[in-house]
Amino acid sequence: MVGVRINEILNRVGGKLGKISLVRMLILASLLVSRFFATNGSPLPNRTSESIRRIDEEEEEIGYIQTLLLNTPAITARNSTYQKVEVYDSDHFGKVLLLDDCLQLTERDAPHYNEMLAHVPVMEYLFSAGEDKTLDPLEILVIGGGDGYVVSELLKHPNIGAIDHVDLDGDVIDVSKHNFHWAASVWDNQKVNLVVGDGAKFVQEQAERGKSYHVIIQDASDPFWIRYDGSVVILPSHVLYEEDHFHRMHRLLKEKNGVLMFQAETYNIPSNLKEIAKWRRTLLDIGFNRVRYGTIAISTYPTGQIGFFVSHAIGQIQENICDSDTSETSCHDLGWDLRGNPDVSLPWIDWQQLSQQFDSLTGKTQYYHPRIHRSSFDLPLWVEETIYSNSENSLNV
Repeated sequence: MVGVRINEILNRVGGKLGKISLVRMLILASLLVSRFFATNGSPLPNRTSESIRRIDEEEEEIGYIQTLLLNTPAITARNSTYQKVEVYDSDHFGKVLLLDDCLQLTERDAPHYNEMLAHVPVMEYLFSAGEDKTLDPLEILVIGGGDGYVVSELLKHPNIGAIDHVDLDGDVIDVSKHNFHWAASVWDNQKVNLVVGDGAKFVQEQAERGKSYHVIIQDASDPFWIRYDGSVVILPSHVLYEEDHFHRMHRLLKEKNGVLMFQAETYNIPSNLKEIAKWRRTLLDIGFNRVRYGTIAISTYPTGQIGFFVSHAIGQIQENICDSDTSETSCHDLGWDLRGNPDVSLPWIDWQQLSQQFDSLTGKTQYYHPRIHRSSFDLPLWVEETIYSNSENSLNV
């Protein structure tokens, strides 16, 4: 095709070009093509391999690799007692936090995840049907999230009374404080009580003391991952997903009819989806109600999607009694439509009041708003059938 085009050009100029001119034209064409691919086919034109670092996050279970290119050298890097902590800059995603070479957040899409973890449970506690709770000074426990983003979002609510924030690694907190704008002064706020320590141990101690909270938010890392050969690697945060830990968090919430929110993996990885379904059954067995899995779009997390569970530590809900035709579904905590699918439209929430609270936040959000709160529980049908079915067959994903 290129040869044909060149011949057309030669014919138009009447064959006046000699061999030397033809060579020059070919060289020029080559340069133009190279320039095109340098600017359109590569996110980092005019870069050398020494000036970038590739971070590959591989999900061996599904044969999936996701890559982010970072500018070198690192802005900061240190080894804590528990892990390597680094911050890099990137062209598109801004600053990037890595722990042991694994991406934790980027400035560009950190609002997606952290705003949902913060605002969904607070809004649901405040505006579930019943007495007016907007004047209550809320007591909140945040487990994990040493980058400080969730806490910074919580402080946008005017009726926050006190926040206990527990994270294991003080170096993550210090690095975040000096490198991310939202964390610069978040722990200096008089409403925030920072505890550098074990989150599971803190929950156990508070439960034994009879402490209670309105909201608990658990921003934990992955509890496990699967190798190519199918073997399971148990990670340190697994203790935060054990049944005993969920029981203790229920004890901390039930006095205030509180709300639990925690990071719940992606439904795009079979082992994750299987655990999501199991976690829901565990929460129901413990006594939580309105147990729902919500989804978040976030480009730098594997498969571009991550989820959360939100649950209410309240007694039996009279309006959520299932029809006998839905006997094969776990339906004692949610309403159900005529097809036997869970009604996740959240009819118990006063959306008008919730919208007013949203408008009164002391800072602007980038991802969270009332409509995405409601729609985050609408899932692909195959995901919904797996999570909300009582059948053991649903776990064979």
